[in-house]
Amino acid sequence: MNIVVVGFGWVGQANALALSKQGYQVSYFDPKEPPHHYETEYASVYTGLTRLASVTEKDTHDTSYVICVGDRVSDDGMQDISLIESALASVKNVRGTVILRSTVLPHLLQNLSFDFYVPEFLHEKYAVAECGAPHYFVIGKRTEKQEPLFFAQWERLAYKTFRGTPEEASHIKYLSNLWNSVRIAFVNEYGDAIRTPKTKEDVSGIERVIDFMFDGKYYMRYGRSFGGHCLPKDTRAFVRAQKDKGNHMPLLAG
Repeated sequence: MNIVVVGFGWVGQANALALSKQGYQVSYFDPKEPPHHYETEYASVYTGLTRLASVTEKDTHDTSYVICVGDRVSDDGMQDISLIESALASVKNVRGTVILRSTVLPHLLQNLSFDFYVPEFLHEKYAVAECGAPHYFVIGKRTEKQEPLFFAQWERLAYKTFRGTPEEASHIKYLSNLWNSVRIAFVNEYGDAIRTPKTKEDVSGIERVIDFMFDGKYYMRYGRSFGGHCLPKDTRAFVRAQKDKGNHMPLLAG
């Protein structure tokens, strides 16, 4: 079984490294050669990955194409999936199986061509480990093709698995990210209401109250910034998409 990862950024590298560590033959295609984001811990694993000159040069019925190309979201929430569309177009007529892992709003999936939609739920620091042993393993099926072998391996290691439509899979992806956005915003807003943090002692006093309720959990720790690659853009995109449909979401917008 050959696996070709299309897009070699943060998510693509996490997928490629995790699958290689699990014993699969992994190649990747990217027009550029991005920096190795996980070089410190996985330098030896990178050496086992093959860069392809053409995305389809290893195409067979036993090839799985894992599409890990990112979206772009404007300040006003418009999601641009043109790079994802181009990546999918490059594998449109392949004999293998196409697995989309990019973040795409539910209503935009209907015009995209793929076999399985498997959104990722990765934290940047632990992405490789979480890719190989996912907490949530969510599969949106759109084909009669058999699932790739590594699906069964990931499912055995996952905390929870969901199978449904691609649109349902996308809703779970956005539900996860938006729930984290709300938790970060709420805990910080409530902590600021306790007192204005001017010193480290002030912050410690606020944390003492917050942590009593939430046990210092990652998204409910006072002072965690609302940032990163995913939460701000995905929140903007979802709120804008709902607004365009006439559904106003003041809590998420805030």
